[in-house]
Amino acid sequence: MVDLHIHTNCSDGTKDWKFILREAERLGLSHISITDHNNCDVYFKMKNPGKYFSGKIISGVEPECYYKGRLIELLGYGFDVKKMAKLLKGVHRPFSEVADIKLRFLHETLVKMGAKFSDNILDGYTKQSKYYYSSCYLLADMKKYPDINRKFVHDQESWDDGIKFFRKHMCDKDSPLYFDHSTAYPSAEKIHKLIKQAGGKVFIPHIFMFEEDSVPFLESLVKEFDIDGVECYYPKHTKEQTKFLLEFCKKNNLLVSAGSDFHGKPNYAKSIGTKVGANDVGWVEEY
Repeated sequence: MVDLHIHTNCSDGTKDWKFILREAERLGLSHISITDHNNCDVYFKMKNPGKYFSGKIISGVEPECYYKGRLIELLGYGFDVKKMAKLLKGVHRPFSEVADIKLRFLHETLVKMGAKFSDNILDGYTKQSKYYYSSCYLLADMKKYPDINRKFVHDQESWDDGIKFFRKHMCDKDSPLYFDHSTAYPSAEKIHKLIKQAGGKVFIPHIFMFEEDSVPFLESLVKEFDIDGVECYYPKHTKEQTKFLLEFCKKNNLLVSAGSDFHGKPNYAKSIGTKVGANDVGWVEEY
């Protein structure tokens, strides 16, 4: 089994690198990649990783960026860690700064629309709280006043899930809650360039998170950039979606990846590891 999409507490995960390596060893994984958001700090923290995991570790990172006005991520693999760390330095604004911008934007927009929030709600958010993301934090408070606020989040899926609320409303240009991510994140073009400069491969992760825009986004990214592969195996993909992506990769001569997107908390995979082996991915053996 392999898992090429794992997060630690160096970004928005809750587990440290030792837990990840021990768990990968316990589950018998052959290859893993830790792909924290916007940094590869975990690779400098690892001391004697072979003590905890006997398999192969492929360097990885999942930088956030904007593309066609929406927030997306790209996965980078197999790069020179020191070079990647140097290239990424200063590219992303601090998490706390971006989170505060989003928090105040969303709060101000909803208040103007007539939404109700608890007093001093803006003062209570920190990423160390129960809600790592500011949009999830505000949505949780909105639920205290459903009679007033339910009309601003029409679909049940977004009302129940803060991550989907963010994806469906703050990332949709047609939504009144749309946030222009080009004001807070680097472009996909820039991130793609940095990964390549560090000697890495560029993959497109969890493309079906974009729902009806997923296939057009996939085709556009592959056409516009030198993309190496696609994350075909992903816990939330249906069998039909996985089949489509595998056929797309074969048709376009792209590599295949597999990952759990483990964060160690709700809304993501409950465990690391996929049911996919190194032979299914193939290219991992290069490392």
